[in-house]
Amino acid sequence: MAKKIKGMVAQFGTKGYGFITGDNGEKYFVHQKNIFNKSCLKANTRVVFSAQNSEKGLVAVDVSLEKSTKVPNSESKSLSNSVIKSMFVILFIIQAIVVYKIFL
Repeated sequence: MAKKIKGMVAQFGTKGYGFITGDNGEKYFVHQKNIFNKSCLKANTRVVFSAQNSEKGLVAVDVSLEKSTKVPNSESKSLSNSVIKSMFVILFIIQAIVVYKIFL
């Protein structure tokens, strides 16, 4: 199995190819056909890939976005199912009151 290399997209053009700078300092050519899920890469995006030698130089294959290891802070917590259900109940009660006041 090929060793996975981490790096950053140096440039990626609209024509479907570009270059990745590996964390090891090497430059790798990348083509759209070698990107997992056919994602469009943007400059300064972290990626993980395997490398192959070609007659023209190093080529990145099996390129995918690097998984983020950010620790969620208190500002970006998601709502739990019970909180969402409570919000819907409150909204329903408010709508029932408004309908009662307007139509009855």
